[in-house]
Amino acid sequence: MFVEIGKNLVKFKGLEVLSTRSLIRRSQRQNRKVNWKICLPFAALIGVFWVYAAGAQDSLSPAEMITDLKVGLDTLWVVVAAFLVFFMNAGFALVESGFCRRKNAVNVLAKNLIVFAIATIAYWLIGFAFMFGDGNGFIGLNGFLLSGADNSPATGDAYQGVFSALNWTGIPLQAKFLFQLMFAGTTATIVSGAVAERIKFSAFLLFSFLIVGISYGITGHWIWGSGWLAKMGFWDFAGSTAVHSVGGWAALVGAGVLGSRVGRYDANGTVRALPGHNMTSATL
Repeated sequence: MFVEIGKNLVKFKGLEVLSTRSLIRRSQRQNRKVNWKICLPFAALIGVFWVYAAGAQDSLSPAEMITDLKVGLDTLWVVVAAFLVFFMNAGFALVESGFCRRKNAVNVLAKNLIVFAIATIAYWLIGFAFMFGDGNGFIGLNGFLLSGADNSPATGDAYQGVFSALNWTGIPLQAKFLFQLMFAGTTATIVSGAVAERIKFSAFLLFSFLIVGISYGITGHWIWGSGWLAKMGFWDFAGSTAVHSVGGWAALVGAGVLGSRVGRYDANGTVRALPGHNMTSATL
């Protein structure tokens, strides 16, 4: 039986009186006991791997340990930098959804989310191979599906693999792919803003696959893949041409082909204002 006294709910259980606060504390103690039982096997598993890793390090020479440490730190920094680039796509999503009309906000946000999934598939299948695989001055011809010989993190003359254009960086192949994938996805996202409220969702997904897998991969090979532009002394330190120029030209063509947004002009050809619905998102 429960009786309400002031702000507390009191339960009579025989001669024992338990307040609501006491019942909550008892429940929390029971939950902690259960949580500890669940965590113990995982803690033991982590301990086993830790001991194994420590034992493996004991067999390494000081020089090898320093090399492994350097590779680990370099890889960590590249992964952090990759996610910093990824956050750029969150910024694109905010500005595009903020400047579009309310009825199209969900469509714009969905495009910016799904486009990265499409970009990942396209870049893994063919884009990375076209861009960094060994081939000729125009296109890479090896390394499709991220396969082929590769002994990364070896560098320089010690590297033996099909991605010779990346033999200057001493990190694992998976880290190289992750970092370059962020730029590939950004190229497609740049176009998203130019065709917002103008293009069908399915058409944009197909376009994203083509630009990341083919257009970006081939043009990127010219610059970053030791292609013909690189051999002429062309340098692109942060993607102003390989990423933003390719995305910008594609956006310009897309906007020209699709034309203005529906409702932009009235029957007399007078321009109508189409203000964004959320300036906070656009500013962020």
